[in-house]
Amino acid sequence: MNLKHIHYAWVTVIICFVIVAALGFITIPFGILLKPITEEFAWGRGTLLWAVSSAVIVGGSLGILSGRLSDRFGPRPIITIGGLLCGAAFLLLSQITTLWHVYLILGTLLGVGTTFIILPIMPLVPRWFTKSQGIAMGITMAGFGLGGIVTPLLTQWLISAYDWRWSCRILGLLAIIIIIPMAQFLKHSPQRVGLKPYGGDKIIEDKQSQSSATEGFSFRQAIRTRWFWLFGLILTCGPFCLTTVRMHIVAHATDIEIPAVTAAGILSFISGITIIGQLVTGFLSDRIGGRPALTVCLSLIILALIWLLFAKEIWMFYVFAVVFGLANGGFTILLPVISAELFGLVSLGVIIGALAVFITLGEGLGSPVSGTIFDITESYRIAFLVGIGICTVAVILSLLLLRYKGKTGMARE
Repeated sequence: MNLKHIHYAWVTVIICFVIVAALGFITIPFGILLKPITEEFAWGRGTLLWAVSSAVIVGGSLGILSGRLSDRFGPRPIITIGGLLCGAAFLLLSQITTLWHVYLILGTLLGVGTTFIILPIMPLVPRWFTKSQGIAMGITMAGFGLGGIVTPLLTQWLISAYDWRWSCRILGLLAIIIIIPMAQFLKHSPQRVGLKPYGGDKIIEDKQSQSSATEGFSFRQAIRTRWFWLFGLILTCGPFCLTTVRMHIVAHATDIEIPAVTAAGILSFISGITIIGQLVTGFLSDRIGGRPALTVCLSLIILALIWLLFAKEIWMFYVFAVVFGLANGGFTILLPVISAELFGLVSLGVIIGALAVFITLGEGLGSPVSGTIFDITESYRIAFLVGIGICTVAVILSLLLLRYKGKTGMARE
């Protein structure tokens, strides 16, 4: 195979996959770190997770800024800064002694760093593709799944062999040595380097292709439509449920006397299925559109949470992991796909950044609210029931979003 014939769009996907995997290395293990940290400092789970959610809230509040910076300067400098901040956050996290340290480190360094990594990637991939956008995003976001397969077991082993502080140090170093070098190979868009997006001719030859990067609606036009706010509400509800499971599934499993290593293995298994969900949903969205795929993913989340209410045996957790992993993987790739469908490419970075604020709200509330419910009731049952109700609302909203008929119709809104 001649590597010279590989479109740089696919090179971009591979680079983004590696960067996302490195980000997954450091964000997914929080569910493993939850119990050892709370036990050492005698903090409630909800108390610690409100501190963790500060990272999500701060990061989400900077989503628009990150999107604008990425649109203007390209992803390379923004992701480089993000990788440095995330790595520093985990290195410093290993030194905490009081709760305010957690708020300061996560709410500033990790919150900003995570936003500066993931948000530039989301509009970057659609810019490089006129076809196969869904599968390209599926491959890119599958990096989270790879990170999720490796790090739960690695983190649990490090905790058992050493302690949770050494786990944080190693994860921080991994972020720095992977993310920063890989970011140097990213390019803003094919038009800026004399190429067409994947799906067209290699060299720009006509005015129509030159304007492909400027099709769509401005940020101001997008936020004046009902579709922006409807999609935003869905992006609040879905992550509320997803982050509840990702943060609490290991603690929930060990609470009902499933061994810690087995519980970590369940989280790794979820991450493996997440990769399949991302690839399948990417393929599906290329054929039926992102919005119908969104409805399917949300429905699967509801089914998974209902099953989790009754899961007591290890095999039942693995059945849950299959359904939840497919839904989790699918949901994570659909923000840029649906945003491009609804609003085009001209201001995609800042639009995604604005929509990320809604994700921030859902993720920022999901895990700490569930942790607080556990602290009060000593059970996750009510938390899972709340998630089922919220996700049911999201399914209804997603059905309304199917009424969108295209950019021409949107312009009349």
